[in-house]
Order: sequence, then C-alpha cells, then structure tokens
Amino acid sequence: MTSRFALLLTGLASLALAGPALADASGAFRDGKWPAAISQGRAEATPASLTLAGRAQLAIAAYDTRDKAQALALVQRAEADFDAALAKNPGDIAAQMQKAVAIGYRAKLTKAPGLAKDARKRFETLRDAHPDNSLAWSAIGGWHGGAIATLGNFMASTVLGAKSAEVDRNFGQALKLDPDNPSLRTIYAMTLLDLNAGNAARAATVLGGIGALPARDGFEALLRAQGVQLAAALKAGNVKAAQALARRLQAFGTLA
Repeated sequence: MTSRFALLLTGLASLALAGPALADASGAFRDGKWPAAISQGRAEATPASLTLAGRAQLAIAAYDTRDKAQALALVQRAEADFDAALAKNPGDIAAQMQKAVAIGYRAKLTKAPGLAKDARKRFETLRDAHPDNSLAWSAIGGWHGGAIATLGNFMASTVLGAKSAEVDRNFGQALKLDPDNPSLRTIYAMTLLDLNAGNAARAATVLGGIGALPARDGFEALLRAQGVQLAAALKAGNVKAAQALARRLQAFGTLA
C-alpha cells in the first residue's frame, strides 16, 4: 500500500469520526471533497447520499489513483454503495446509472468482456427507459469509443459488438440534451482523440468555450479543468501531444 493511499484511508477514518461538523454529502460532492462525500454519504445512508459516496470513490479511483489494484478496490467499494442505495430504492435512476459505470470500470481494469457487455446492456436499458438522460447517452458513446480505441475496430466489433457510428450518435444526442455540461464535452473530446489523432479539429470544436461553462458539482469542475487543459494543447497545434494528454487525463489514464 502506497503512502498516498494509506493517507487517503486515514483521512476517511478521521472524517468518519468527525460527525456533525462536516458538510452534508451533497455539499461535499459539490465542492469536490471526495473523502467527506464518502464519509457523509454513508453516514446519511439515503439512496442519494450513498450514490454520491460511490461516485466520489469512482472519481478517486479513476483520476487520483496510480495503482491498478487500489483503483479496483475503490471501484468495488463504490459498487457496494450503489448496491446499498438500490436496496433502499430499486428504481433510483442515478444509482442504476452509477452501478453500470462501476461495472464498466471493473471491465476496463480486469479486461473482462462479460462485464463490458453487462455495462453496455445496463446503459442501453437506462437510455431506452429514460431517453432524456444525457448521461446514459454519453456513457453508451464512451463505451463504444473506448472499446474500439482499446481493441481496434475489428476486435471490438467481433468480441463486444462495438460500432464506430454509435460514438457520434450517442454523444450527439447527449449534447443536445445537456449542451452546457462540461464533463460530457470533455469526455467526448477525449474519446475522439483516443480513437484517432485525425479527430483533433472536431475535438477542438467540442471543447470550444469550455472554460466558461458552469460546473454543477465537483466532478463537472474536474472534467472542465481537464477540458480547458486539452483545449489549450489542441490550440498549440501539436496533435500527437494533445492525443497523449487526452489518454493520460481520461479515467485510469495514469495507472502504473
């Protein structure tokens, strides 16, 4: 266990003991205070707060963890929180969505095709039942793009059923539903660059004005900052460097 991960666990333990002095889970998540969101989310133990606790762990796992085993452990703990939320309210859309994200993350970390297919099926079920849910559309676009970028067109299609046309179709609808969401724009731009450096101009267009978009919570603020960084790299004109940056900034892009 690295010292950084040990400090994180120590911090979580101390937050759990701190009690009422802490902000609520919603406020902590809004401010990007992940350990507080985890501790308070579990303490409040509502479907919404447990979902925020899980989301905070996914953020730490995907963007602030360097070791694959530690990242996987955090994802599994997050999934347990989503399961707890769903046990209280099986119809909770946010918990269902994040449960699918966690399964997709486990698929990516363990290279398990079965889990990847499970995640896509869950995303599609949510999208079909709730066609106004921009996150479901975005997740499906990211799923197809990530599969193709990782395996190549032929293998992704053969093994997982991924289709390149689904990337733009799903991200396009996500942005129609929520055009000012900086996280959707950043993830779309990263996906485009991960697929092909030739998508640089399109990625730059997607990221246009991203720094001025409002961030409604800590996750959107994190992704907006990444989008600003990526937009600057694209503006500098070094497409290969921008592509490398996109791959490094994406979820689990810095795992050892």
